[in-house]
Amino acid sequence: MKVPNYDFKRIETEMQEFWDKQGIRKKANAKNKDGKTFYFLDGPPYTSGKVHLGTAWNKSLKDTFIRYKRMKGFNIWDRAGYDMHGLPTEHATEKKLGINGKEEIIKMGVEAFIKECEKLCIENMRVMNTDFRRLGVWMDFENAYQSIKPEFIEGVWWVVKKAHEQGRLYEGLRTMPWCPTCASAVAKHELEYKNVTDTSIFVKLKITGTPNDYLIIWTTTPWTIPYNLGVMVNPEIEYVKCKVDSEHWWVAKTLANVFVTSVAGKNLEIVEEILGAELEGIAYEHPFADVIPEYARIKKKSPKAHTVLLSSEYVDTTAGTGLVHCAPGCGPEDYEVGHRNKIPAYNTTDERGVFPQEMREFAGFVARADDKKFIEALRTRGAIIAKNPVQHDYAHCWRCHYPVLVRTP
Repeated sequence: MKVPNYDFKRIETEMQEFWDKQGIRKKANAKNKDGKTFYFLDGPPYTSGKVHLGTAWNKSLKDTFIRYKRMKGFNIWDRAGYDMHGLPTEHATEKKLGINGKEEIIKMGVEAFIKECEKLCIENMRVMNTDFRRLGVWMDFENAYQSIKPEFIEGVWWVVKKAHEQGRLYEGLRTMPWCPTCASAVAKHELEYKNVTDTSIFVKLKITGTPNDYLIIWTTTPWTIPYNLGVMVNPEIEYVKCKVDSEHWWVAKTLANVFVTSVAGKNLEIVEEILGAELEGIAYEHPFADVIPEYARIKKKSPKAHTVLLSSEYVDTTAGTGLVHCAPGCGPEDYEVGHRNKIPAYNTTDERGVFPQEMREFAGFVARADDKKFIEALRTRGAIIAKNPVQHDYAHCWRCHYPVLVRTP
């Protein structure tokens, strides 16, 4: 239906002016002041940019819900909010100032940069307040909470204090996504996944006290092998010992034929079959034990290091060998299993992903970028069975689009 001479912009302006002049939102809320209280916590948009279709839709849906509650007689807490911290704000400020990266921020001066970040946030918040009002949103924008304000930060510390008083806090390392180019942590929701081709490797780990028995693991991240502290198996999966030439290899039963005959190019002969639960605690020798003395120190404090660990949630037979390389300092799932078994989150890479001098043979190697060097180090020790290209989705930094690492900063 066509409505002639309907000026949407004029009507919008007149309606907004009427609401503001007459204080309609405040009157509607006052009308319900004795009603049952309904608290609405506004999930805040970033103030790193302007309102876009996503934030407009988000706020409009929230407003619809709040209006429904208001019409049902609820006394509404409808305070708006803004998220003014994090990399999105820093990135937008860098772009505005024409600088790039941590080094240039330090050169400019951290305090001066923070002031520019605050300035950008406030400017964008004011524009967003106006735009949300133009969308017809009825929320308390005059008293919107701002994450950069002292009262907000103090509120967060109050929550931390309460958690501490209730014994809910503990100190420890944990892994997190990290961009070596930006030299900064990256939040999970800031990760972009892209399909990439990496080199996957099948590595054999010699079982301690045996002449030729091996656990066979598979990984798409060769750089994490120096930080390997365990091998995960599923307690309910069937595993088999395969006789391959003069050696015995342990792999999942359902993957044995494909792995031994197709990947390794050997003849398959199964000599033993057990459930994964029976492999728990079997110790193995790390191929890099000759160059990383830290292993011995870790073993003294964590007896389960370099042994078979059970994990029904993170081990399956969709790919690989059914035995999963576990580096607690290089992945969230690995960390969880390691923490459960009192194994530390071992990862010494710096903020650029560079291995330090204490890693001896690997000093100066760059995580991921030098995967070929780690593969060669394993090959010279006779630990590589096969290597194959594999396509998979891998997390990238939203900011610089570089592949991220997982580390313990």
